[in-house]
Amino acid sequence: MNQEILIRPAGADDVEAIARVHIQSWHETYPGIMPERKIASLNMDGCRRNWENALAAGSHVLVVIAGGEVVGFVSGGKNRKNEDCETGMGDSCEAELAAMYMLRAFHGRGIGRMMFDRFTDRMQREGYRSMVIWVAEKNPTVHFYERMGGEKVDRKILMVFDEPVPVIAYRWFLLD
Repeated sequence: MNQEILIRPAGADDVEAIARVHIQSWHETYPGIMPERKIASLNMDGCRRNWENALAAGSHVLVVIAGGEVVGFVSGGKNRKNEDCETGMGDSCEAELAAMYMLRAFHGRGIGRMMFDRFTDRMQREGYRSMVIWVAEKNPTVHFYERMGGEKVDRKILMVFDEPVPVIAYRWFLLD
């Protein structure tokens, strides 16, 4: 199946599809990584509100379209500060890739690389010189971020529903 892939900025009309992909991706990716209570708590109303708020607040959100449907998205912008980090190097980055999700059926086709490249290009155009992403340590996508040239620079424990989830930070320099 060779479908044309389109990556474009998200709009208000995409919120429902982004929420659907977000929830399905969590169900496909996070069992055994995130607390089951967290995964079970995800719902369309809450997720939709989250993405409506993110777009309204100016987050950079790009959607991936295949076969006329949203199958993935990437979002972020100015780096958020984190507490209780081991090195603080993640906080020294200017931009953050906050979320990158794609339906499992579309993995392994080079789409993730396209999403990552489009997002980092956008952060460069915005003038950001460095970028971080925080990833659950047990998430198999850590290898993707390493292949994309990410340097592991920080670690912390994220408390999710009172359960510790170790997360690691990868950093990229975007402008010289």
